[in-house]
Amino acid sequence: MSKLLSSYRQHLLSLLCLLFFPVFSVVAAPPETYKFLSLTEAMQQASAQNKPMFLYFGRYGCSTCRKMHKEVFTNDEMQEKYNRDFVLAYVDTESGKRIKLPSGERMTEMQFASRNRILGTPTFIYFSKEQKPLFKKAGFQSIEQMNAYGDFIRGGHYQTKTLKQYLAAK
Repeated sequence: MSKLLSSYRQHLLSLLCLLFFPVFSVVAAPPETYKFLSLTEAMQQASAQNKPMFLYFGRYGCSTCRKMHKEVFTNDEMQEKYNRDFVLAYVDTESGKRIKLPSGERMTEMQFASRNRILGTPTFIYFSKEQKPLFKKAGFQSIEQMNAYGDFIRGGHYQTKTLKQYLAAK
């Protein structure tokens, strides 16, 4: 009987700890060696610097995001190009962190992801210097693909060709 009571107390204590000490979700993080900003900061900076923006939607526990971090974002050449040529933004699709859009509207990162129909992670959206969304890519992308997408934007090819036309001509 005392073992049963002891076990009951232990479970009760665990339950009380969960109730009184909320477990906060761990914030997902972008690759550490990249200069990712919050979406609000990135939009302001991209506008001020007249630079294209690269928006990365990720989340904690995303195995494909981890694979991208390990196999793709570790490429030194790609890292240099993206840090130099883009304003980088990161949005955690499960975050309650509040952001402010250029229109002044405020919402959470999760609401923003939902509004943009982000159904899985990672998802990447590339924006022109004029801050117009050009295309969205979801899922694992290779180093070669990421470099091609970056070159398409950096070279201004989006002004005269679709991404499909550009990739076909490469």
